[in-house]
Amino acid sequence: MPAVVNQQLRKTLDYRRQAMNQEFDYWQAHFRELRDAIQPTRGRFEATERRSDSSINKRILDNTAQMALRTLRAGLMSGVTSPSRPWFRLGLRGSTADEAEFEVKDWLHEVQRRMYEVMRGSNIYRMLDTTYGDLGLYGTAANLIVPDFEDVVRGHNLQVGRFRLGEDGNGRVVALFREIKMPVRGIVETWGLDAVSQPVRRAWDSGEYYQTFTICHMIDKRADGDPKAMQASGRAWASIYWEKDSPSGQFLQIGGHRVKPLLAPRWEQVEGEAWSASSPGMVALGDARSLQVSQEQKAIAIQKMHNPPLIGGPTQGAMFFKNVPGGFTAMATTDLSTGGIKPAYEVRPDIQGLLLDIQETQRRVEVAFYKDLFQMTALALDGRSQITAREIAERHEEKLMALGPVLESLDHELLQPLIEATFAYMQDADILPEAPEGIVGQPIKVEYISLLAQAQKAIGIGAIERTIGFAGTLAQIKPDVIDMIDGEQMMREFADQVGGPPGILLSPDELREVREAKARAAAQAQAMEAAEPMAGAAKLLSEANLNGIDALQRGAAL
Repeated sequence: MPAVVNQQLRKTLDYRRQAMNQEFDYWQAHFRELRDAIQPTRGRFEATERRSDSSINKRILDNTAQMALRTLRAGLMSGVTSPSRPWFRLGLRGSTADEAEFEVKDWLHEVQRRMYEVMRGSNIYRMLDTTYGDLGLYGTAANLIVPDFEDVVRGHNLQVGRFRLGEDGNGRVVALFREIKMPVRGIVETWGLDAVSQPVRRAWDSGEYYQTFTICHMIDKRADGDPKAMQASGRAWASIYWEKDSPSGQFLQIGGHRVKPLLAPRWEQVEGEAWSASSPGMVALGDARSLQVSQEQKAIAIQKMHNPPLIGGPTQGAMFFKNVPGGFTAMATTDLSTGGIKPAYEVRPDIQGLLLDIQETQRRVEVAFYKDLFQMTALALDGRSQITAREIAERHEEKLMALGPVLESLDHELLQPLIEATFAYMQDADILPEAPEGIVGQPIKVEYISLLAQAQKAIGIGAIERTIGFAGTLAQIKPDVIDMIDGEQMMREFADQVGGPPGILLSPDELREVREAKARAAAQAQAMEAAEPMAGAAKLLSEANLNGIDALQRGAAL
């Protein structure tokens, strides 16, 4: 494809990029500290930085923060978007129990099932797992969700430091800028030889296929974009590529997406900030750094205790001092009260006190990463022979309240756009079942039924159970109070709270038909019971013979 030239658009993108770079610069130093103190393998902040530059970090002497981050990451993965169980279901907005015809419910259920299959067949769950790790460490993560010919949908997780974010006036992250190092061969194969700049063309002509160039990529929401536009350049979400050192106004591609391709969840949203204001890693940073110092001091103390500095006579007339574990200090003979080699001083560190301080610091780090929430049962049973299920449930509910705002943020900034994009790309690939007439034009709602979502809803279940329990107690004194309870509504509320499939409960029309059938069957049974005595009497009369004449015949004759 030929190169696209647009001077005004290039200026607009440059201004946008500069503003996003300035905002990231405020956070960059803090992000470096988080990486160096907790997870050296995540985060790239230099253009030439390699994995070995950060992963080989000898300052990590205590891995408590890393282990706690791993627990948080696994807990969110299994509790929010577990691949092994349903975590969302589809419905119709504004619907009641009276709607939901069988055809519509079956269609929604089939769409939901196919979406799960597509996600499991692609790399979406691997992307989500990495996303939760970045959220716990930096408080902000970024992913691109794009269509894929083989897997329908594919996710790309971006490392912090390699991207910049921007938000709109409503505090929503709508823009992402990143720089990509690409070889000449990849650039030409992706956009064609006609679209590249002269330096790339010369490298291609000279056979330098693996010389790298910097490609800029901007995703932003178009103010005048149309989700239904046939041309990619007019769609709602812009996706623009250009060479960083290309002539001003020249682009490799001006494309777009119908749905939001950017997933940028934040741990804590603050007005006017595209980056999260907090994260478990930020909360635990001070303690995590303190642990490295404490562990180093403990190791030195133990070394000095078991291999203390020594003093002795001079070696070849030299005198020197070495105050390290196992170090030897040569002194003049007159400085020694006795001959031989002996410890320079007594080393008696309070190892037990140091261990207690380390354990308390480790506990604070684990609390910052919510380890006490995701390993609630194991921690509750630690050192206790008996504990009730009620006590564990109350503790669990208390901890879940702290995660409430975080889960709400994940719903809006991660899960909702992920489901919408997956649905749209499946629709483009024509792998969705044909929609019934009753659902055409109606908005579809998404309800989350993950373990953590249901656990939070379970707090409301307690109110239902307490109401039923109180009604049962009161009914022993005043039996007619049971008439106040609507059993049907109670069942629907309970099923909604626990995330039960809608198909397990009958609709009001279906329930009415079942009850009418039962009433007819009961009426027939009652009629048959009433007819049995009459049939028995008739049998007795027919068997009786008065003067040789059947009683029934006599009655008829009379």
